[in-house]
Amino acid sequence: MNSKTLLLSLSALYLITISAFASENSQLQPPPVYEGKIIENPDIPPIYTGGPGEMNKFISGTLRYPSDAVERNVQGLVVYTFIVEKDGTLTNFDLIHRADSSLDKEALRILQSMPPWRPAKYKEQIVRSKSYVPMYFRLNKNAKAVARNTTNSANTLGKTNPEIANSEVFSIVDKMPQYPYGEKELAGFIAHQLRYPKEARQQGVEGRILCSFIVAADGSISNIEVVQGLHSQLDKEAIRVLSLMSKWIPGENNGEKVNVKCLLPIDFTIDEEPIPALSSNP
Repeated sequence: MNSKTLLLSLSALYLITISAFASENSQLQPPPVYEGKIIENPDIPPIYTGGPGEMNKFISGTLRYPSDAVERNVQGLVVYTFIVEKDGTLTNFDLIHRADSSLDKEALRILQSMPPWRPAKYKEQIVRSKSYVPMYFRLNKNAKAVARNTTNSANTLGKTNPEIANSEVFSIVDKMPQYPYGEKELAGFIAHQLRYPKEARQQGVEGRILCSFIVAADGSISNIEVVQGLHSQLDKEAIRVLSLMSKWIPGENNGEKVNVKCLLPIDFTIDEEPIPALSSNP
């Protein structure tokens, strides 16, 4: 581990599930362009004003499930990253996980409709910072046909459990799952277990990998996947390490333990110059 530093982001980034029917999309004017340094790891991260609960209410109330998506029984996960400006406005939207194009556009419309967030702070100063919101579009169970997930499958999977995946899985619950020993110990566990792949290290590959996994009602971890990949070897290493995690404290909804899908971003950073590739030449 002395050839790299693993930065593990453990902010509360859980999927937002959307179940609804609605009408046509509308397009908003693009947000103004801002300039200035973006702080990757602020002391206080940006947050929707009022917290995740209020954001969920806003999204549910703003949603207009595309009519063509309803007719085609389309659902899936959409993830956008964006910059939270100093005045709280959201800019620089980047689609990092696609579903159907109509759902991608609707997720963007919702984000562009949001009121200003509470901006990030770094060294007691308000700063620009990056954030993201995952949205899972799910058709109402009373739909005339069963909806299927049309999101492209991830390239890397781990600990697949079809029984869990096909059962009811929540994304927003009263009490979210927790690593039993706390976030600091989780970061330490991952840093201790991780082995930076030689090829990726030689190539100087660094960046963020976004993974998702299901914490079952019994606390077990399954259906780990790479939502946003970086390098095939790094993706596989992230899956391998997450597969080693022990049981979590399961999530609860209405007093009952339930299956919950969570997201975990992992930043890989090499703290030295890339190692030259091996060569047969003297």
